[in-house]
Amino acid sequence: MAFSLPLENAAVETPNGALPAFFAGLLPEGHRLTVLKNATKTSFDDELTLLLAVGADVPGDVQVVPAGDVPAEPESLADTSTPEDLDFAVLANSVDLHALPGVQDKASASMLTTALATLGRRYLLKLDPAQDPHLVANESAHLAGARNLNLPVVGNRIIHDKHGLAGLLVERFDRRKGTDGHWHRMALEDGTQVMGLPPAAKYTVAAEDLALALARLCIAPVVARRNLYLQFAFGWLTGNGDLHAKNLSVLGRPDGGFEISPMYDLPCTLLYGDETMALPIAGKLKNLKARHWAQFADSLGLPTRAAASANRLALKAAATIDLAALPFEGSVLRGAQRELRFRWHELQA
Repeated sequence: MAFSLPLENAAVETPNGALPAFFAGLLPEGHRLTVLKNATKTSFDDELTLLLAVGADVPGDVQVVPAGDVPAEPESLADTSTPEDLDFAVLANSVDLHALPGVQDKASASMLTTALATLGRRYLLKLDPAQDPHLVANESAHLAGARNLNLPVVGNRIIHDKHGLAGLLVERFDRRKGTDGHWHRMALEDGTQVMGLPPAAKYTVAAEDLALALARLCIAPVVARRNLYLQFAFGWLTGNGDLHAKNLSVLGRPDGGFEISPMYDLPCTLLYGDETMALPIAGKLKNLKARHWAQFADSLGLPTRAAASANRLALKAAATIDLAALPFEGSVLRGAQRELRFRWHELQA
């Protein structure tokens, strides 16, 4: 099930042989896309070949396979109840037939990601990239803090391989095991797919437009708009400059309809020198003031009292995260703390 796929028999044509936005949004990115391209001996422009190679297991409940083939989910790259026997570095550079999010331009998405099935569940395994140290610990702490927003947050825990390398084990929320013992795929669309945009456009939309586009698909749009306001406010208060249109999505409910998906990809990118929001809030990417958040809330239809309550909740959740407890020090840590104090003071005002 997908809102952005047209319900008609007419052919859909795109320029230069590119895939329609919905299907382009299913491809892995960054490091994992490069590994896949090399394995299939094709180019980045040959999106259809790339998608057919991994289309049996893409985000959501869609499968893309060659005509006449029976869809079958590929084996996970690693399937074990003892992750400490694995070598994460080898997994990160292996060809993976699961089309899952990979390296992106900003910090959180530069994590190397692979599929991992363990203990009867489905996971992603995220590893620290060399250029952004301690990203696993960073994201883990912020996912824990996000739980204080009283919103769904992706299940996760830190594990270590046989060399002591840390990895963030993240549960896939688009897969659920039914009472029949079988895995069920849940419909899932991220913001670029909903808005009919290619993945490369994930930084080009306004936060207001994205939030309204996602909320309008949900069975409880008012609740969804408040949820998204909270996510953006929490992202600003925690220095997350990677909250772009692919890091917000809608998820199919078991009883039908859509809701905002659990929160995911939540590091503090301030610790890596990224001082801007991924998407503009009231037209601004940095130096946001309380009035800009008031404008943002108003654009989403949040009453003043509801916005104030959301601000207090976001502040309370952000305050539970202690950057000093993470393995950062010196000017990097002090600079991030200083900027966050300014942001907290501004929203409190």
